[in-house]
Amino acid sequence: MTTLDVDRLLALLRDPNVESQEIAAVAGVPREEAGRASRLLLGLARARPDEIASLPAPLASALCRAAVQSGRTDVVAALAGHGSKEVAKEAKRNLHVLRARGVAVPEPPRAPPPPAPAAAEAPLPAYASAIDGRGEQAFWIPRAVPGKGIEVAQAVISDTGGLLDLQVGLLGRKEWRAFAKGLLDRGATMGVGEIDPERARSALVAARARNDASGQRVPEGADLWLTRLGPAAPPPDPSARFAPLPDDDERAALAASAALHDLPLLRSWLADEEYLRQIAARLDEIAVSPLYLDDRQRAEQMARTVSDAVDGYFDEARRRTLSGRLFAIAEHLETRGEPAHARAAAATARALAAGAPPHAIPFARLLVEKAFPAAAPPPGAAAAPPEPPAGSPLIVAPR
Repeated sequence: MTTLDVDRLLALLRDPNVESQEIAAVAGVPREEAGRASRLLLGLARARPDEIASLPAPLASALCRAAVQSGRTDVVAALAGHGSKEVAKEAKRNLHVLRARGVAVPEPPRAPPPPAPAAAEAPLPAYASAIDGRGEQAFWIPRAVPGKGIEVAQAVISDTGGLLDLQVGLLGRKEWRAFAKGLLDRGATMGVGEIDPERARSALVAARARNDASGQRVPEGADLWLTRLGPAAPPPDPSARFAPLPDDDERAALAASAALHDLPLLRSWLADEEYLRQIAARLDEIAVSPLYLDDRQRAEQMARTVSDAVDGYFDEARRRTLSGRLFAIAEHLETRGEPAHARAAAATARALAAGAPPHAIPFARLLVEKAFPAAAPPPGAAAAPPEPPAGSPLIVAPR
């Protein structure tokens, strides 16, 4: 613009003998734009200001000068908002000169205010089931996809295996609302409820890390989907929110732990199936063995077998695993307004982690005994545990 002779360009536009190709070469614009500028100049008295303002900068400058000469102050005002700084500056200078001469000129168009930012959409709630007796938990994580609906990821994780399953689908918003309502209605026995989306993402990212250690196959597409989620903070340790209770309260909470098996969430919790099959085989042998003189001896031996099976089941790895699951259940129960059951679950978790004898932990005993109700020792048959030493939260001291 600084080297262009605007008066010469205007003269070329006015000359009917000059081809648009020559004008385009002088102005450095497409031939079509040069032809359009010539036509607008020819009909300048009727030309719309917005049409002239849409011309490339060199042509707009030439028509600005023509508009000043012909009294089209509305065109000059429109060009004051041109995208080229040079054109806008020239138009504003001409408007100032015209005002100084007493000519009434319209105000230059003002840039429209920036659009108000769209209200941030509230994050969609995620949903999760309570952990089950096998250490598995289901999650449903939604994500709004503009113009498409709601992407829903359904995942199943294991506290030992890692990420077991991941399925991703797309629902309309109305379908998602119905789906979420159905989750809460149908998933009541699984403890399905809302969960913070960040907490859900943390759980899935942590689960995926366990696949490498366990050798569990990673679901197809899971790594790509997790990459889109971005980094996630490690999930909090549920045990951190459950400090040991005073001795008497800890003793009472542990004694009440058998009642946890009556809760819908925990009715299906049992010892490992393979271990129970081994105990069942031993009981079958006792049932037909000729070594016992009468049914009383046979029943006593069955009861001893089940009692021994309780203590034999809980090796260090199983104690650690079950303790973690019970702390997770305690958090779930506390969140849903069942503090007494939460205290019983947490007390059981602490006792297992500290090495208390399994036969002294009612909840642990029932993981085996309730699979064999006819052979289990009668309630109260186990020896009363000794008093815990001062400062210990356990019914019995750790071994």
